[in-house]
Amino acid sequence: MHSAVASRASFAAERPTFQWEPAHGQGVTSLRLFGLLGRRELQRVADAMQERCRSPRDPVWIDFSDVVHLDFRALAEFVQSQERQRRRGALVWFTGLTPYLRALFHVAGQSPALNRLEWRPGGNGELAEGRASDLRSAAGDGGMERVEI
Repeated sequence: MHSAVASRASFAAERPTFQWEPAHGQGVTSLRLFGLLGRRELQRVADAMQERCRSPRDPVWIDFSDVVHLDFRALAEFVQSQERQRRRGALVWFTGLTPYLRALFHVAGQSPALNRLEWRPGGNGELAEGRASDLRSAAGDGGMERVEI
């Protein structure tokens, strides 16, 4: 019984924190997040975003659909890093936030920032062809406004 618990624990530690999903055609690149994200995991995500996302020509959605829990104590630092990315010219949007995850942002005092960073697409939420250009056009003012399609 002890070996089954040990193997289960090692499997949980090997799960990825995030995975890049390539853009299709003119689409938006997606960074999918997974599982329980604490300070260390959110810092890894912020570092990956800083390395890869520097241009409004390459918009990125940070997809929280597969996130079970976020450490609310680390959210302020994470949100600030994403807003710094936007000020430097990157076009970053949060997607896939559940009501629970939104509540964690609220508890962390990050609701105003979340309102600026969260993408709320209309309809079924799928990225339709041409939305990347719409997202890029939103970057004209630093990417701080939401574009409704």
